[in-house]
Amino acid sequence: MKKKALIVVGGIVLVLAVLIWQVFANLDSIVAGVIEDVGSDVLKTEVSVSGVEIDLKASKAGIAGMTIANPGGYSSANLLEMEAIGVDIDLGSLDKDVLVINAIVIHNPKINFEGDADGGSNMQTLLDNINSGSSDDSATTSTEETKMIINHFEFSGGLVNASSATKPGETTEIKLPPIKMSNIGKAEGGVTADVVANEITNELVGAIISAAARAGINKAVEEKKKSFFDKLKGDG
Repeated sequence: MKKKALIVVGGIVLVLAVLIWQVFANLDSIVAGVIEDVGSDVLKTEVSVSGVEIDLKASKAGIAGMTIANPGGYSSANLLEMEAIGVDIDLGSLDKDVLVINAIVIHNPKINFEGDADGGSNMQTLLDNINSGSSDDSATTSTEETKMIINHFEFSGGLVNASSATKPGETTEIKLPPIKMSNIGKAEGGVTADVVANEITNELVGAIISAAARAGINKAVEEKKKSFFDKLKGDG
């Protein structure tokens, strides 16, 4: 159970890559409802936000109180809770072929990991939902064709509350290491959202595996990592 929890954030990055792009692909009509509708369509579970603030003069956006509900078949607790997501965009790139995001910063996210008795989990179900594709073909096409560069990405202070059906009533807290990346897609002159997601996920999972090794977690973590990336490659 604890070993599975160390992998959970990899999937979260895939979620964020899709959702953040959808926000800026529809900049003229950004409201909380847009994020909720698009997010729920992509993830096939409820996505909600308490508010969105856009400061065009400062080239910044903020998403407050964003939550992703557990997929069907799991507890009523949220899978992911983020009090605030800060995004700094290059306004001059909005009408260009390549969208430039100066920074995406996520601090202190809370993750709820629930493992099944058969080895599945709420996160795996979420990943399966993403891989099955959005019911909105136009959104998918836009995401695939548009390229972007992310100058800085930061995901820090993450806390996983992990539980397993094999050990009812037991919960393990795991503090995740901070993840910082720079110049994503810059060398290529821009990359599509799926490539961004894969690059961030590789970095994220690598850091988590290092933390697991320091904690004395055994090779099962590596096996989980291989299975995760095999799935990504198979969907590419």
